[in-house]
Amino acid sequence: MPIRRTTSPKNIDKYIKQEIKRREKVIINIFRYVGERCVIEGRTNGNYTDRTGNLRSSIGYVIVKDGRIVHTSSFPQLKDGTDGMVQGEKYAKSLAKQYSKGIVLIVVAGMKYAAFVEALENFNVLSSAELLAKRLLPKMLKELDKIM
Repeated sequence: MPIRRTTSPKNIDKYIKQEIKRREKVIINIFRYVGERCVIEGRTNGNYTDRTGNLRSSIGYVIVKDGRIVHTSSFPQLKDGTDGMVQGEKYAKSLAKQYSKGIVLIVVAGMKYAAFVEALENFNVLSSAELLAKRLLPKMLKELDKIM
């Protein structure tokens, strides 16, 4: 008895596209979770004195899918950090333009002096958040792979 196809190629394509979209949504939700955890880590465990609130207000993230921002975190004002809010979101969006393919999580501290505080002053701005993301993302994506 020969094998016969009973499902049309159109229905197979439709199913595959639906599955891809479903999996992309799950991945984006995982990235949102990791992004939120990174923001909390950066704002909570930054061991520097943020006199104006700008540096902590500039911490946030964006998620980019195929060159388009699909989610932006809030950049709430802390203390008098209105400049931080604006600079953080602006910097995150400028970095998003570099990624035209795939799904990308970008976590930023958007003040121009953030790298100086981190590298030269030897304070934790986002380094602990980066370590957290490097630990969480592979673990969560591996778990996702098991269930899908």
